[in-house]
Order: sequence, then structure tokens, then C-alpha cells
Amino acid sequence: MQWSACREGRISMREHAELAVLLRRSYAHLPQFFGGVRTWSYVRPEARVVGWDLEGPAAHAGVLRRFLQVGGREQLAAVVGLVAVRPGLQRQGVGLALLDRVRAFLGELAVPFGILMCAEQHVPFYERGGWRRLSPRRAVYSPDDTTEPQPFVDEISSTTLVLPVTQPDWPDGEIHWNGATV
Repeated sequence: MQWSACREGRISMREHAELAVLLRRSYAHLPQFFGGVRTWSYVRPEARVVGWDLEGPAAHAGVLRRFLQVGGREQLAAVVGLVAVRPGLQRQGVGLALLDRVRAFLGELAVPFGILMCAEQHVPFYERGGWRRLSPRRAVYSPDDTTEPQPFVDEISSTTLVLPVTQPDWPDGEIHWNGATV
């Protein structure tokens, strides 16, 4: 497996097409996304961590640095999303290898934390990769940054996870994402 971290503007159209296939397979329950060569859902990432093998992209994660408001204070974090492993490679350690590469890339970016929201069934996977689940708290975020403005979602989130990178402890308080998740 060859790993790369690349900025969004350096991804070729051929690579977008290949990544779109991986994302369509991995997110088959979200058919409205990843049509054609589209490789993002709610907001376009600024960088991607990708594992390539002889068949093409095998694993993928998107990264977007953003200032969130946490407990009324500004907090820089790297929003991580679009995490995908080719279905035939799942449960073989590729996903954990991807999370290790994401951690290393976030270290290169020197961000204090990674942050993501996921479905309940995916929490144990991220915890095995070193992510920490936050206690339930209010989260305010946009449902989609790629269409017309929509009202922000305001909910109690119990599946927000953080990855300490350059700081050990996530601050307390509600989280205002100031946009959509990746």
C-alpha cells in the first residue's frame, strides 16, 4: 500500500474519478453523493489522505482545518470525514492504518485536535484508532455547505470524537461548527 497526503488542488480528474468509485462503494447508503467524479459530500476537504494499491484507491479520509467555537471560545481543529476503506479490505487493518496516516498528517499540520462526528456503530473503530468520544453536548452545524443556505442543525451529539494532536485535552462546552462537517 502506498500512502499519500495531498492538497485538494493537486488531485487530478482521473484521481477524482477513482476516488468517487471508492466513495460510492463505501457510502452506498448515500446515493445522492459521489456521482460522476464528485468526491465530497457536505463540504469539500482541503486535503486528503489516501492509500493506493494495485487496484487503485483502497482507503481515503478528507481533512479540513476550521475554527470552531467551543464553550464560546475559538478552537482550531481539523475536521476529518469521508473515511472509507474499499469494502473487500475492511476488517483487515487497512482502516487503522488509515487512521495512523491521518494522525501523522494532522501532526504535520500542527493542529491541536482532529474532530469528527460519526454513526454510533463506528465509534469503536475510531476509539481503536486513538480517538476519544466526548461526553454528550450541544452541537450546532450546517447540514450542507454545497447547496442553498439551510437552517443549522442544533442537537445534543453523543458521537463526537476528538483526536489530541498537539494539545492533550479538548475544552468543555457546546460546539458551534460554523459550517458543515466533512
